[in-house]
Amino acid sequence: MPRELKLPELGENIESAEVIAILVAAGDTIEQDQPIIELETEKATAEVPATCAGVVKEIRVQAGDQVTVGQVLLTLDDSAPAARPAAPGPAAPAPQDLEMPANIDR
Repeated sequence: MPRELKLPELGENIESAEVIAILVAAGDTIEQDQPIIELETEKATAEVPATCAGVVKEIRVQAGDQVTVGQVLLTLDDSAPAARPAAPGPAAPAPQDLEMPANIDR
């Protein structure tokens, strides 16, 4: 299911910013809190982090664009494939394979 990542609030009385750089590309797998775009406001330069993880489906802005709070920056496909199961560790011996200590009566 596609998910839209929008420009969050940037600070008090800041309604827009200029896109300086796009830090991801279509097809990239991104993690939550990973920087996705770099912006410049009248006062500072800032990176905008992803609010969720997924695969970048479409980038809707480009360097030089003026973006406003709430504008869609990119879309993600967050229906990532299921996590791979962990590699199996060494098998535990079956109970019948355990040797009893010599001092215990059987």
